[in-house]
Amino acid sequence: MALTRKISRAMQRQVDLTTAVCQERLLSTHVRHVLALVDLVHEELPFDSALDIYARILRLTPEQARNVGSRALAAIGRRTGLTEAEELNLDLEDDEEDELAHRPGEDGGRFDAVFSRVRRRIKGRVHDDLRQRINLAAARAEDSLFETHVNNALVFGKALAEEVPLHEAVDLYLDVMTIPEGVSDVIFNRALRIVADDVLPALEPARVPRRDTDGRAATTAATTTTTATTLDATPPATGAA
Repeated sequence: MALTRKISRAMQRQVDLTTAVCQERLLSTHVRHVLALVDLVHEELPFDSALDIYARILRLTPEQARNVGSRALAAIGRRTGLTEAEELNLDLEDDEEDELAHRPGEDGGRFDAVFSRVRRRIKGRVHDDLRQRINLAAARAEDSLFETHVNNALVFGKALAEEVPLHEAVDLYLDVMTIPEGVSDVIFNRALRIVADDVLPALEPARVPRRDTDGRAATTAATTTTTATTLDATPPATGAA
C-alpha cells in the first residue's frame, strides 16, 4: 500500500536501510532453520535435497532458495572446513523450471513432489519418521519466521515513528515484504498488540467460572444461594394502614 502521507528524503533512506536490515533478519532465520533441518535428516538426505524440501514447504522463490542455500553452505563451511563444504552438491538450476510446472496446492501434499525423489531410498517406519521430523521442523520454522516478521514490523514502526503512525509503518512493512493477505492481518494485529501491552493500561485477568460437580457454574450457584438467603432475611410485608 502507499503511505497516506509523503515522507522526507531522509525518511525514505531510513525505509531503505530498515528494509535491508529486516531482509537480513529473515534470511538469518531461514538459514538457522535450514541448518537445523540438514542436521536432522543428514543420515537420509543430502544437503541439496533437504534444502529443496525446505524451500518448497516454506514457499521460497528460486532466488530466495539460492540465497538461503549459499548462506547455509557458508555456515557449514565455517563449521566443518572449506574442503568438506566444497564437496557438498548444491544444484538449484532446475528450480525455475520446476516452479513453472509445479505450483503450491497442485500436488497431494506440501512436499510430495520433492519427497518422491528420495522416497525409494526410504521405506517403512524410516520413511514415516523422516516425514514426521520434516513436518515438525517446517512448523517450527514457520512459527519462527512469523515472530521475525512481527519483530521486523515493530522495527519499521520505530524507524518511522517521527513521521508515520505505527499502523501505517506496519502496513508499509507488510507491503514491502509482500506478505500474503491473511498472514499479514495476523502479523499486523500481533505487532500492534505488543505495543498496546506496553502503552495501554493492563487488562484485568480473565475470570473463568469454576464449575461444580453437576456442571453448573459455581458463580451462578453462589449467586442463587445469596439471592435465596437475602429473600429469607427480608421481613414480611406489613398490612395496609
